[in-house]
Amino acid sequence: MPYDYYDYFKKQRKNRNFTEISDLVKEKIWSDSISFKLSLEWSKIEDKIRIRLYQNLRYN
Repeated sequence: MPYDYYDYFKKQRKNRNFTEISDLVKEKIWSDSISFKLSLEWSKIEDKIRIRLYQNLRYN
């Protein structure tokens, strides 16, 4: 019985509509929210600023 499902999904993976829909779901639904992505980018920028500030204060 599990092998029947495996064969079914294996055939579905070859179907173009199935792959397009699954790709859209992965891109739109499973991806991180925009605010989360922006907060990650901002934290990287803050880290760079802190490192520069530390270096300036330490070596000047």
